[in-house]
Amino acid sequence: MPKDHFAPERVTALAKIPAGSQIHFIGVCGVAMAPLAIALANLGYQVSGSDKEFYEPMGTLLSESKVRLLRGYAASNISKDCALAVIGNAVSYGHEEVSAVESRGVAYTSSAQLLADLVLRDRHSIVVAGTHGKSTTTALCATTLIDMKQAPGFFVGALPIGLPLGLQVGSGKFSVVEGDEYDTAFFAKVPKFRFYLGSSAIITSIEYDHADIYPDLESIITEFDWLAHSLPKDGYLVCCADCPNLQKLIPKWRESVRASIVTYGVHPESDYRITSASQQGLAQRVVGSAGQESFKYTVPLGGEYNAKNALAVYITLTKLGLGADAVAKGISAYPGIKRRQEIRFDKGDITVIDDFAHHPTAVRETLAGMRKAFPRRRIWAVFEPRSNTSRRKVFQDDYVAAFKSVDRVLLCNVEARKIDAGLELIDVGDLAKAISGSGVEAECLADADKIKARVLSEIKSGDLVIVMSNGGFCGLVGGLVEELNQQAKLN
Repeated sequence: MPKDHFAPERVTALAKIPAGSQIHFIGVCGVAMAPLAIALANLGYQVSGSDKEFYEPMGTLLSESKVRLLRGYAASNISKDCALAVIGNAVSYGHEEVSAVESRGVAYTSSAQLLADLVLRDRHSIVVAGTHGKSTTTALCATTLIDMKQAPGFFVGALPIGLPLGLQVGSGKFSVVEGDEYDTAFFAKVPKFRFYLGSSAIITSIEYDHADIYPDLESIITEFDWLAHSLPKDGYLVCCADCPNLQKLIPKWRESVRASIVTYGVHPESDYRITSASQQGLAQRVVGSAGQESFKYTVPLGGEYNAKNALAVYITLTKLGLGADAVAKGISAYPGIKRRQEIRFDKGDITVIDDFAHHPTAVRETLAGMRKAFPRRRIWAVFEPRSNTSRRKVFQDDYVAAFKSVDRVLLCNVEARKIDAGLELIDVGDLAKAISGSGVEAECLADADKIKARVLSEIKSGDLVIVMSNGGFCGLVGGLVEELNQQAKLN
């Protein structure tokens, strides 16, 4: 266990660090750490950052920034003039740089606390939480506010298309941040959203996830219950009424939560109910009702779940006093984010889409949206069970049903890691057999190279390939796109 130097209550606020001071990031290439480092460097702090490797896409962003990059970890990276160390959540106690922070008595913080200090303070902050849809809903909200010239502060745990970073300090009265339920740091084993102290919140869904840190569903519900009760009286809690676990919580919250609760979805008792959604490719026109009033908007994303993500944004921003027509216009202009239904290749009636889906519900909804958007195409689903939850057997049966809307499934086999000791991992070969037994042709292959070879040998005009992983999948998407571009040139 950490010694007394490390504790959540002992982190140092950015306001206590003099302007221009040296700040060092331990594990700088993280999705939150990198943009925070870049933002502080742009504000005039002397920023350095270390990591074992500088992964893409953050590696390129960091290399083009003012941040001084240090490859590999060493105690000497914590200089005598370091005023603040930012410790990433992938770093453990006993790490050489953490030990240097401790022995030298250097002030420290987490990415979540720093994000709150830099982006959320003194604004109406909107925290977007839930098992699914956080990144998309946050980006939708942020880009809509930008379209409305609101100059928001924001953080998205992905790269929004058309924006240089997933983080912006902003200057307006609103901020919106992706509220992750994953833990914060070795010295703060609580969700990141506990540090954000939001003014309003969106909760898209609550399901069991993050099996490496949560023993059961109830432990996750406890954290979302904390979030709901943390909101102030003048805030809004916008919840999806279609989620079974939220259906159980909302009546209790109406009696005890200070914020105003607004529900949405296709459920007949939703405060804001979607009555129709007409799909045109990857865009859809959504119409609905709220009591005696109606609403409508177009969202350039496929799938019912994305219609609901957009509705959560529509409700939140209009409740906060922004005009309904302007909000709808901003939603329709949404450019998307990388790796969320991102079209990477579309030539000769062959399409390759990159997506982050990995939880069985996200896989199911993403593929159902693809089928609705492209009803007559042969759809390949290529899936890597990479996350700590998707690799475990707890969801094996759920994945069988998740692939029912596609024509062909290729699964990448799971290799055991050190952290998997004593755990029962998903049997990908058995999963492939079960999917085939359900009527969808499925195959388990050893690695990304064999998957790429299989796709390239069998793909034909009219096919759509959607690759799903919460990691890089060993460059599979880039390799497919490169080969398909070469074939397109030859033809």
